[in-house]
Amino acid sequence: MSIEVSAAPPQTGDAAASQRFSPIAYAALSLLLAWHTVAMVLAALPESRISDALRTVFSPYITLLRLDNDWGFFAPNVGSGYQFRYIVKDAAGAEHTFTPADTLSRFSPASIWFRDRYRAVMAAPETFAKALGDSLCRQHAKLHPVSITLIEIEQDDFWPEDKLAGKSPLDPEFITTTPFGSTQCPAT
Repeated sequence: MSIEVSAAPPQTGDAAASQRFSPIAYAALSLLLAWHTVAMVLAALPESRISDALRTVFSPYITLLRLDNDWGFFAPNVGSGYQFRYIVKDAAGAEHTFTPADTLSRFSPASIWFRDRYRAVMAAPETFAKALGDSLCRQHAKLHPVSITLIEIEQDDFWPEDKLAGKSPLDPEFITTTPFGSTQCPAT
């Protein structure tokens, strides 16, 4: 049994040149690439005199490839924030406010689970608020809790001028506080 291996001779001259694109094809592909790149950038630009003038030329191409969507390239509309807090009222009548997000580490995988847990409770308090309240009563047993009040904090509009004035997005003037559940803790 013998195996023959033959290699094709290297192509030189006219044979190698026939496998490459012609200069006209290179020029056409280069123009198409430049045209497409300009169209993508133009579609994302905010309106101005220059971009509006160029859009009249590029509009059919931009529409054909559905590049005219509002993608928010330069300034996406980020929704206002929200935060979960709760108040533990102890046997002496003192109120202790807790913000769980302040104690969660972004580097801990458990933080994702806890954030999702609080989101679920805020989204469906009729289903989850009682269970969370009971859990928080046990967690804060050393405070001798009488009740737990669950609160959703929603951030209102906060502008750059507010930041420059030294204010925080979670200052009382920029938030709406909504209690959404209350649990009476068993006597300890």
